[in-house]
Amino acid sequence: MNLPADMRRGLGLIGAGRVILTQDEDGIWITTVDHALKRIRALAAPFAKGRASIVDEFLAERRAAASREDEEDLDGGHD
Repeated sequence: MNLPADMRRGLGLIGAGRVILTQDEDGIWITTVDHALKRIRALAAPFAKGRASIVDEFLAERRAAASREDEEDLDGGHD
């Protein structure tokens, strides 16, 4: 789909930038991918307050598991 140059500039699109096209009862909406991500993050932010990043939590759990495995290997697998 080709958008007029002034509309593309208004959306901050450079080159062949990507957009999301949605339709609801009020009409058709054109949004940039970056704007959609910002909106999603803003909507999710209240639910993540006081929590570490889920990625950071996952990485910490994996490091702890790897450390336990290393200790077991050093012990020769004996209890």
